[in-house]
Amino acid sequence: MIDSEYSKKNFDTFTPNTKMHKSLLLIFCFVGLQSSYLWWGVLQEKIMTTEYTISLFRPTLLNNSSHIESGDQIARKIHFRDSQFLVLVNRILAFIFALVAIILSAKLFKKPNYSPLTRSKVYSIAPLYEFVFCSLSNILSSWCQYEALKFVNFPTQVLSKACKILPVMLMSQVVSGKKHATLDYIFAISISTGMCLFLFSNPKNVKNNDVEEMSYYKLFDGLLVLALYLTFDSFTSNWQGKLFEKYKISTLQMMAAVNFYSIMLTFTSLTEQGDLIPALKIIFSSSQLTKDCIMLSICSAIGQLFVFFTISTFGAIVFVTIMTLRQALAILLSCIIYGHSLTTVACIGISIVFITLFVQTYMKCKKS
Repeated sequence: MIDSEYSKKNFDTFTPNTKMHKSLLLIFCFVGLQSSYLWWGVLQEKIMTTEYTISLFRPTLLNNSSHIESGDQIARKIHFRDSQFLVLVNRILAFIFALVAIILSAKLFKKPNYSPLTRSKVYSIAPLYEFVFCSLSNILSSWCQYEALKFVNFPTQVLSKACKILPVMLMSQVVSGKKHATLDYIFAISISTGMCLFLFSNPKNVKNNDVEEMSYYKLFDGLLVLALYLTFDSFTSNWQGKLFEKYKISTLQMMAAVNFYSIMLTFTSLTEQGDLIPALKIIFSSSQLTKDCIMLSICSAIGQLFVFFTISTFGAIVFVTIMTLRQALAILLSCIIYGHSLTTVACIGISIVFITLFVQTYMKCKKS
């Protein structure tokens, strides 16, 4: 996903004619972001943590040529574990959405190099090889995001994303040489403190916690995967920001190019490992799993379009506020649907994280 700080520089703010129009657009963006990403989160947890019933074909009679003459269906419950395949499906749908949007914008606006989301002219396109780096890091961050759910629960995964402010700051210093104020580091430490309170106060933040020692081993594994997710995700946003500033490309071009290379890399990896056909067989053996995978990808693609439109229309601060609220609602929704319990200390940790985020957003708004 594109980092909001860089995106703001690449979107010409759209000012609606009336306050009513602006209010309706804000409601539209709010509902679009919340519904697409909340539903995406629910489906993500469902696919990675619940059992699906798949139908398998069992031969009952073979002829002399060993060909199946007849057979029957048997049902079996399984957990779908192929995170890489989910990344591939997500990227295919996102690429199709971006491609359709580019084609429609070219036909509707009939202007070369025009971005309908930014309502501005795009002056150049980056060399295609430059997209490979952020495509690879984008794949790895998405893979880590799914893999983390094998070790920790969804609230832990969501809250960890709030902690990405620190790796983003450090990565921006490495990639772009950008320096940050002391207050930014104070906010980052406050968020990390809240996250630590949440993690170590509630043993149910890990999977299969029947044995306490094993739980903490799984917690360590989960935190390691989440740390990798934050690292790759931070690199992705900073590299994309660098491309935006250097080449003035449109968000749709970025979305299409990154997803195209992500498809190529993921497809190659799955094929080389021999995991593509088995994953397809499992997907098509369960109608419910097929529906969930398709809906997950649609929600992700629609969510990306709402991200671009919201930032271009209302700016980065409004977008960050909406998404911060989305994270809080995602934790609440996950606890309600999947029965996650939270201790008092865990609730205090969550409160510290989100209060810090809202204070940070308010101060940015006041400063601007």
